[in-house]
Amino acid sequence: MTSPSLIVDTPAGPVRATAGPRQDDAVVFELGGAMRGSVHVTGTHHPHHWDQFTAVRACLGPVNAYQTTAPDDALPRLTRSRTRYHGSLTLYPDDHADRPQVSVYPMTSADGHEPPEKTAATLTAVLRACAAHVAQRDDLPVILDLSRQRDTAALLRFLTWSAAHHQARSRTLGAGGPRRPAGAARRRGRLVDRRPLVPRFPAPGPAAGAGRPPLLGTP
Repeated sequence: MTSPSLIVDTPAGPVRATAGPRQDDAVVFELGGAMRGSVHVTGTHHPHHWDQFTAVRACLGPVNAYQTTAPDDALPRLTRSRTRYHGSLTLYPDDHADRPQVSVYPMTSADGHEPPEKTAATLTAVLRACAAHVAQRDDLPVILDLSRQRDTAALLRFLTWSAAHHQARSRTLGAGGPRRPAGAARRRGRLVDRRPLVPRFPAPGPAAGAGRPPLLGTP
């Protein structure tokens, strides 16, 4: 089992992250040093393969920001600042690279402002370190399996909606768009049908709550 504590070197100074006991499908880290607050890490699907639960996602705050929104006063902040931040990061394996890849979603302050470059780099470094720590745990398979059970039904509902949406758009383009040769129309239809159906999730936080697909907040 990996050590429950790690030290993360960041532009704002060292941050100490201590993992608490596993909470079913998640691990919550308490932060100290140059950053205060917590980071929530859980399993998720690979960004390019919705049916492969091989990735981990770290969110600023004590909860899974894709299911619920943490109160502003529970969000992390730099020790010398009162500003608190939303944000998340997904760490996933890549068969074509020697190391895991990272997808970072936009960071925003609790009042919706973009963080300074140094702050954004600090937040990203802490999220990545916590995600990497969980990715090396002995119980990672358990976390990923529980995450799959949690999210699969919602992903299927999203994919069903997405397929219907693209098909309807294809029919609309075919009926009302500019007239083109039949071959071009068929090629355009095939391209629409082949679009990836991986959901493009918004950045977590209160500002994104209204735009989040309903399936993300339902069991």
